[in-house]
Amino acid sequence: MTPGSPERPLRFGLIGVDSPHAPSFTRLFGDGVTGTVPGGTVVAAWKGVAARDFPLSRDRIDSFAQEVSDLGVPLYAAPEDVAERCDALLVVASDARTHAGYFKRLARFAKPVYVDTRFALTTRDARDMLMAASACGCLPLAGSPKRFTPEFRKAVGSDRIDRIELTGPLPTQPGHPVLDWYGVHLVDLAVALLGPGCVSIDAPPAGRATLTWADGRIVTLGGEEEWSPLTTGRVSGPAGDRRFTIEAGPPMLTGLLTSIVDACRHGVPNVPEAEVLEIVAIVEAARRSRAAGAAATPAG
Repeated sequence: MTPGSPERPLRFGLIGVDSPHAPSFTRLFGDGVTGTVPGGTVVAAWKGVAARDFPLSRDRIDSFAQEVSDLGVPLYAAPEDVAERCDALLVVASDARTHAGYFKRLARFAKPVYVDTRFALTTRDARDMLMAASACGCLPLAGSPKRFTPEFRKAVGSDRIDRIELTGPLPTQPGHPVLDWYGVHLVDLAVALLGPGCVSIDAPPAGRATLTWADGRIVTLGGEEEWSPLTTGRVSGPAGDRRFTIEAGPPMLTGLLTSIVDACRHGVPNVPEAEVLEIVAIVEAARRSRAAGAAATPAG
């Protein structure tokens, strides 16, 4: 596969446009040369199919499709039509229940495929997706845009971390309970800081969720059910505390898009597969913990 040369911007295709990321990605890439994020441009899109029980998809898909079309991106009848015309694919469908099916349809084209924010809802689906990628020579890309922001990168550091406190909006959506919807951003940041190794998650109905790593490090997650643009964190260790604040909006997406372009150019995942699986496993365990009223162990 030759996804593009340094002289030619990568041609990206959108799969599912029922998310504000669809027009935002398109605008940020622009023509691939003079855009906010150079190196790629969106040249094709597939509208996707909205589930009747998912209002954010059902009620927004037509307007976002029109917005993407107004930006000059042609809409095609099937994801395969988009894949044939592009160097890499961006699965931006908001309903994570669709991701596994879309990914498997795209993997056979042996091109990079980014799955936006919520890679999969179950570890079984995530493993199947990564296995399909390996079998087909497809480069799987993932990650919350928050992990690629300069605010977060500055807080990572190289010192030992003992405890992390993350706070952000925690609304849910149909089919995406507990941490499945917006809470996944906080889980992604925790794993970006500590790597795999979470052995327990306690997600009570009220109060903060607690994630415990095998070496005793602790992460707490909390926030309000109502959405707000700010995510904050405190990273603590022997060297002291480091704090950060991330504000949601189009500028927050630039680091993610840069990472996707770099990954496509070099053939290296922008998030290690072990971290992708860990994030899905923690979110899945949070559902089990909430249902059981007790701590749960992420699936190995």
